[in-house]
Amino acid sequence: MRALLASLLLLTPVFAQEKDSGFKLPVEEIVLDNGFRVLIVERRDVPRVFCSLWWRVGSVNERPGVTGLSHFFEHMMFMGTDVIGTSDAKKDADLNGKIEAVMGKIREIKLARLEAKRRGTEPSAGEEERLKTLLKEYDGYVEEQKKIIIPEHLSKIFQANGGTGLNATTSFDRTNYFVELPANKVELFCWLESDRFLKPVFRSFYPERDVVKEERRMRTDSTPTGLINEAYWSMFWQAHPYKWPVIGWMSDIDQYTLADAQRYYDTHYSAQNCTAVFVGDVNPAEIKELCKRYFGRLKRFPGEREPIVTQEPEQLAERRISAEADAKDELSIQWHGPSAVHKDSAPCDLMMSIFAGRSGRLYRPLVEEKKLALDITSYFWSLRYGGILHLGLQPREGVDPVQAEKALVDIVEDVRKNGISERELEKVRNQQMADLVRGLKTNNGITQQLGYFETVGTQK
Repeated sequence: MRALLASLLLLTPVFAQEKDSGFKLPVEEIVLDNGFRVLIVERRDVPRVFCSLWWRVGSVNERPGVTGLSHFFEHMMFMGTDVIGTSDAKKDADLNGKIEAVMGKIREIKLARLEAKRRGTEPSAGEEERLKTLLKEYDGYVEEQKKIIIPEHLSKIFQANGGTGLNATTSFDRTNYFVELPANKVELFCWLESDRFLKPVFRSFYPERDVVKEERRMRTDSTPTGLINEAYWSMFWQAHPYKWPVIGWMSDIDQYTLADAQRYYDTHYSAQNCTAVFVGDVNPAEIKELCKRYFGRLKRFPGEREPIVTQEPEQLAERRISAEADAKDELSIQWHGPSAVHKDSAPCDLMMSIFAGRSGRLYRPLVEEKKLALDITSYFWSLRYGGILHLGLQPREGVDPVQAEKALVDIVEDVRKNGISERELEKVRNQQMADLVRGLKTNNGITQQLGYFETVGTQK
């Protein structure tokens, strides 16, 4: 594969010329005194604005013991502030303190059980009764707090003001929060979003921890291939922090504490780690003033975060995983690739597009002619610190996956030896430019492109 990659890197100048073919996105950029960045794209076609925050915080910033904390923090940010999400802020804070005290005692018992398991001994006799008593006390406080919680208060405020699509996502390199609003409601976004990151209260911390545990069970643990895919991913990344799942390991989720969340916030949620993106019917001068007024309040923590220094070691041999599941057969082959901002990223994306689609190098021979596969997949996934070159297929019923794998690898080898035609290159290059332009036709599409590149490197 390395030789194949090297041969296709020669395509870089051609691709670069196409990227610089006159298509420019008018982006205004400012940086506040606290390091907070703002990107603005003015589009006056409809009186709406797509507003978003992009935090350069993801699972790559975690460590064993708190894996998944970035995703859990996303959940916490919808629980409100000291004035949003509760009808009685004073009582809410008091109950939070009582819940934390009880959960500290429960955590001591859980850690003692882990130590007993490590030693191969049984827990102490009275431990079970003590745990039941503490859990009953905890349940009482949680039920009392529910009476003063205003469910989905943040969402209701946005909806009452014409907001749609309020949501957030977490990935390896970033966490983003977004909503679309009427053009005259951008100040509301700036106030609410800056407020919840300025003074998060981590309300319903432990009940929400249970929600995330259930989310993991439903999406991974209880699905036919969830744990297999997770094992495959962790095998692919031998040393890098990308190796653990974004949602985290269940044992880590079960041990999160409020102190863990506070430390994570103090380490990563500094103003200079965030970028706001506004796309739509906006006045750039007004946006800049609003951002200074509201996001200028966010703290810039002293010092910088520890850099991600762990590198993937050179792979010495093929790694392979084979597992049975109550699902259709799948074959996946992956190679390590460059980061999103590496000079070889664009050629890699171009290369994998040559294999993709019904008119690509894989579909006709594997699906239509030899009838070895029902479908194929090909993509390049570029991240901040590395990339994934993926080829895959779904074998037809009765087809030996080994036979299908050999046929796929033979096609890759043929491209490595004989290269590609100018016609193939022109087709894929035009297709990629068309996809890029289509993606930039909507406010959301522009936001996603700007936010993604800003968090993996730079949108420029």
